[in-house]
Amino acid sequence: MLEVASAATWIGLDRALRSPEVVYRESPAMAKDGLPRDERLSRLAAACSPDGRRRESAVADPATGADEVLLPAVVLRAADWVPQVRETARRSLSAALQSADTAALVAAAGVAMAIASWERGGHALEAVARALCAAPDEVLAAARGQQDAGVRRLAYRSWLASGRSRHEEVMRAALSEHDAACQRQCVEWLVSDALRYRRVDALERLLGEGGARAGIAALTALVELGRPEAGVAHLAGRSAMMRATAQWAARRAGHDPAAIYRDALASDRAPGRVRALVAGLGECGTRQDVDVPLPFLEDPSPRVRAEAVRAVRRLGGPAAAIAGMLADPAPVVVRAVKRALRGEPDAVSASRLWSLLAADSPPHVRLGAYEQLRGMDTWTRVHTDLHLLAARDAELGARARDDLIEWSRRSAVTAFRMPPEETALHLGQLIDTAEPVLGAHEAGRLRWILGMN
Repeated sequence: MLEVASAATWIGLDRALRSPEVVYRESPAMAKDGLPRDERLSRLAAACSPDGRRRESAVADPATGADEVLLPAVVLRAADWVPQVRETARRSLSAALQSADTAALVAAAGVAMAIASWERGGHALEAVARALCAAPDEVLAAARGQQDAGVRRLAYRSWLASGRSRHEEVMRAALSEHDAACQRQCVEWLVSDALRYRRVDALERLLGEGGARAGIAALTALVELGRPEAGVAHLAGRSAMMRATAQWAARRAGHDPAAIYRDALASDRAPGRVRALVAGLGECGTRQDVDVPLPFLEDPSPRVRAEAVRAVRRLGGPAAAIAGMLADPAPVVVRAVKRALRGEPDAVSASRLWSLLAADSPPHVRLGAYEQLRGMDTWTRVHTDLHLLAARDAELGARARDDLIEWSRRSAVTAFRMPPEETALHLGQLIDTAEPVLGAHEAGRLRWILGMN
């Protein structure tokens, strides 16, 4: 078990063995010389003992440091709260790491990364990192392939700092590594190397074949090397940050990115690019560009329509141009419309919203109408919540109940004016109908707020 134990297991085992409820007895099976048959277990119990003297004696014993299975215990003691134990363990750890095999080094790295944030955990991490830097290439390669994210990241850091990492290997890792932190380390190394030796070819490969993070770093470096025109080809990137970087680079090259987006949208109808082009124009266009994305509000692709909604609002287009899309058949579009209309409760008439809230509307349309209604004014919000509760609405009833309770307990004090008499009477009738769902206590609170008691 110890040979395959994770860092979390080692930390949990250490805490458990130091518990007063746990007692290690050496009596069940004694050898002729009086020592327990399992000396490894005995040394482990001593290294994790609540007695500081036993812990110090255990890590000072050369046999503990030489036992690669127990190396994680020495790593833990290097962060011990007792100075004498800590210093002894640190000396033993430095010696043990020099002769540790791959499995032991990987296990030690896992524990060192897990305790790195502890008050005294930094020394063990530095010692393991130094050992990894000095380890043979095959050991570093094995460590970089570990599933443990902490070990993997420390191995990459040590590999890149060792001075033995080759450019092509780092490039392959930057283009294929699935862990974002490891990939970022490789990209940073490649960019630094490219800036130092003006390797434009490496940056162009990273920009063309890498993901968004790699592309952003590579394009920034290309601009620094005097190649801002590289940004024009990436104005239609899928990532918003990639587009922003490309727009900055295009401006540095003397181009107007908004003009490029306008021209492209006039001729380019490739489904994979239109969405990014519409988004890009919305990000850097002006009020005069508001008519350009309007036709895309009727595009067959829901994601293009959603992007057109965002672009119209960013460019200062009228809310009326998108208000009717609250009934769009695609949820992604309705979500975009809801966000675009936030803060404009009167963009859609109440009668229209009530018709969209009807039970025969699609769920995402009903939700959009509900959120617009509750944002109109205090008494429309209360009316809408009570209406849904009174109707025993299966889809929105729970949401309405929670909202109504939240309003009555937190926001009702800001309702300085009572509703008109006719509205109050209608609300009272809805409270009576909704009381079995709402509960007598909450119904009574609402009547008191409305002055009905």
